[in-house]
Amino acid sequence: MAFQVLREIISFFGGVMSSRSISERIDGSAFVLIAGLIADASAAALFLLSPEVREWLKANYFFVSISGLLLIAAVVALANSLMTHRAAVADLQKEVRELTARLAAPTSHDAEMFTAINDHASPQAPYIVWLRENFLVTRVPSNGFHELERMIEFFEREPRGFDDADLDGAYRCFSEAGRDLINKISEHMWSEGDGSTRLEVPREWELTQPERLERAISEIEEAHDLFIVSYDDLFRAAQNKRLTSILSR
Repeated sequence: MAFQVLREIISFFGGVMSSRSISERIDGSAFVLIAGLIADASAAALFLLSPEVREWLKANYFFVSISGLLLIAAVVALANSLMTHRAAVADLQKEVRELTARLAAPTSHDAEMFTAINDHASPQAPYIVWLRENFLVTRVPSNGFHELERMIEFFEREPRGFDDADLDGAYRCFSEAGRDLINKISEHMWSEGDGSTRLEVPREWELTQPERLERAISEIEEAHDLFIVSYDDLFRAAQNKRLTSILSR
């Protein structure tokens, strides 16, 4: 009867451990093995201790084993609690680092860089408005294209980028996306109109090279969408770093 109760207790604690995070390393079979070792150690103690102690252990063998199991369960629960609190502390420390980075004052160089970007590519700039609201994948005005080209060339001549790592990553993506859009337009569009006022995907491709036309439209559209996303990401990153506030000074 006593050993049946002991087995039920072992099964109970094994089930409890299966729902604990630390049991990812200590499974049910390992728990049973530990319980067996406790029982063996208790039995061995009967032959190593004094006769009085051996008699006491023999009389209370069942309760000693249960106490050992309860001690293991308490240690496991304590370890789980410690791991949980350690993870919570690590998350809080990460949030503090991110918040500190956001609240850190931007360097003078980063302020100058963002001011230059806004001067050349303000959200209200006509060619940025055109790219965002009136862009066509088969035709672009020459003046808008050349404005975009001059802007990207200007920033490509600035090798330093931003001091802030997050801002610099967004800036690099923005510059690379602008260059890719310029390359796709140059690859698939030809100058048309009096005085080359526009660039167009050749109309004859619709009949002579439909596959090339489809590829041109797809690649230009993808490059354009990526540029707009990278532009928004850059200005959003600048806002998170409190750089947009310098524009109102």
